[in-house]
Amino acid sequence: MIRKLLVVVLIGSTFLSCVYQRADMKADMSVEAPEFLPESSPVVCFDAGHNNFHEISSTYEPFAKLLRNDGIHMDEHTAPFTPVSLENTDLLIIANALPVVEGESSAFTREEIEVLVSWVRSGGSLLLIADHEPFGNAAADLAQALGVGMESVWTVDRDRLDPEIDRSTWLRYSHENGGLGDHSIVNGDDEISHILTFTGQSLSFDSTWTPILKLSSQARNYFSREHASKVSEDTSTYFPVPNQAQLIACEFGEGRMVIAGEAAMFTAQEVRIFHKVIRAGFNYEGYDNKELVLGIVRWLLSK
Repeated sequence: MIRKLLVVVLIGSTFLSCVYQRADMKADMSVEAPEFLPESSPVVCFDAGHNNFHEISSTYEPFAKLLRNDGIHMDEHTAPFTPVSLENTDLLIIANALPVVEGESSAFTREEIEVLVSWVRSGGSLLLIADHEPFGNAAADLAQALGVGMESVWTVDRDRLDPEIDRSTWLRYSHENGGLGDHSIVNGDDEISHILTFTGQSLSFDSTWTPILKLSSQARNYFSREHASKVSEDTSTYFPVPNQAQLIACEFGEGRMVIAGEAAMFTAQEVRIFHKVIRAGFNYEGYDNKELVLGIVRWLLSK
C-alpha cells in the first residue's frame, strides 16, 4: 500500500513539474518615464476577495510590478465591496473573479453590484477583466449592470489570426486589420500598433462604450475550448458575434471604466506543457501589450 502511494505521489509531482502556468518574472517590466510619484500615488486596489484566479502574488505579479515601476502603490482588497471599503479608492481592478459561495453563478452579490455602479458613477475608476469560460459567466451580472454582455464562451476570429502563431484563439489587433479602435488609450504618446490576446471571450456593448480591441464580422463564440481550437464548422458548436470587442472603455458619470474579455494580455506568464514552454502576455515579443496596459491604467487615473 505504501509503495502504491509513493508511486502515485511521484507521478503527480512529475506531472505538476511538467504542466504549469506561472508568472514570468524575467519579462521586461521597466517603465522609461514613470507617470506617477510613489509618495503621491493614487490609491489602486486589486480585488482578492472573490475567489480570483489571478493574484498579484502569483500570475499577476508582473502586472503589479509594472504598475509599481510606473509609480503606483497597489493594495489588495480582500473584503466585500461596500461604500466604506471603496471610499478612498481611485482605481479598482478585478481579474477573473469566481463565485465565493458554492452553487452561486455570480461572483458578486446584488448589493456589491449596486455599490460598484454607484461608486463608478460618483468618480471611481474600474478595470474589470473576465475572460473565457467560466469567468465570463461569473462576471456577467456586474457587466450587464454596466451595459455590457458577457458569456461563458471561447472567441475565434479568422480576420484577427496571426499566421505565424497558428493558434485560433490568439487574436491580433492592428490598425492594418481594423482591430484597433479610435481612443486615447491606443492613440497616446506611446506608440501602440499591434496587440495580441491569448484566448478570451467577446463583449457586447451599448453605444456609451468605445471599442478598443475590435473583432471583425467573422468573429465566432464557441461553446467549448475543444471546438474553438480546431475551428469547428459544425454550426451547433458556435454562434456568430460580428463586430463585438475584447476591450472597451467608457466614461460613466464622474468615473471611468475599462472592461476586458481576456486576462493574460495584462501580465506575463510562462505556460509549460511537458517539454514545451509558451509565453503569454506582455512578454510575447513583437507586440505592444506592455504599452497598452500602461495606457489603460493611466487613462483610468487621469480624470
